[in-house]
Amino acid sequence: MIRGRARGLSRGTQLLLGTLAVIVVVVGLGCVAYFTPLMSVRSTDIRDNHAVPTDEILSAARVPDGTPLLQVDTREVANRIAAIPSVESVRVQRSYPSSLTITVVERRPVVRITDGDKVHVLDASGVGYLTYDKTTGVPPEVNRLPEFSTPNPGPADPTTTATLGAVAELPESISKQLIAVSASSPVDIEFTLTGDKTVVWGDSDHGAEKARTLNALLSRQARVYNVSSPDFPAYK
Repeated sequence: MIRGRARGLSRGTQLLLGTLAVIVVVVGLGCVAYFTPLMSVRSTDIRDNHAVPTDEILSAARVPDGTPLLQVDTREVANRIAAIPSVESVRVQRSYPSSLTITVVERRPVVRITDGDKVHVLDASGVGYLTYDKTTGVPPEVNRLPEFSTPNPGPADPTTTATLGAVAELPESISKQLIAVSASSPVDIEFTLTGDKTVVWGDSDHGAEKARTLNALLSRQARVYNVSSPDFPAYK
């Protein structure tokens, strides 16, 4: 009986020592990865940026080459890049063994608002993310955006978000003719097209149906086209 217990104790001790050895190896590898340049940043891959220069994103990321990947706080890096006005969202991923992947979603300009000498660019959610001074020049692509007018523009304003959502969904056949947008409420959206044509859009619902109806109506000479109820359109 004594020998059996001794042998059992010996096997238990061996199992414990084996487990401890595995733990030591894992901790050791973790320390190597965290504190040494063995798995460190040697390259950064920027994806899906078009308007925002790669150098600007890298500058905002502030991750020097040689930084161990495990020491990179991906959330903090993403927050720094998201502070760039033209960036809507960003994802930062470690790509082992030696690189970072940064994927950005840029804001898409939808309309412009003129306030005195200032021109503000808004995206589809109503966020004003770029501002230009008319006295020093406004880029041509900004001047080509439709002018937006509403009492309280901004991302927290229901009229703004409804109107710009409708604008963002317009097909190119209509959006390329759009020169101005106005709304006094979420259900009172109007567009001005080239040729001084007014479109009564109504609310932001059924945008695809309204666009199809409007495309058909535009073949007829008129100054005002009402597609607020796409099943019963009117023009005059």
